[in-house]
Amino acid sequence: MLEKQYFIPEPEEFIAAALAPARVLSVELTGERSCRVLVDPDQLSLAIGKKGQNARLVARLTGYKIDIKSDAQ
Repeated sequence: MLEKQYFIPEPEEFIAAALAPARVLSVELTGERSCRVLVDPDQLSLAIGKKGQNARLVARLTGYKIDIKSDAQ
């Protein structure tokens, strides 16, 4: 199955908004179609979601590989 590639003008803002209601501290693009998301330690489980479901959905929505970390890591 071919995945569609969409142009996202501000991918950092789009990724942060897609992870709501988790409070995102920063989104750093680390390569082509990959990023590192930094959240508060108390927001980590909310951002990742049950069994990683939120992170997978954001990755599918944006087309980016999402790496979510807490600022304590």
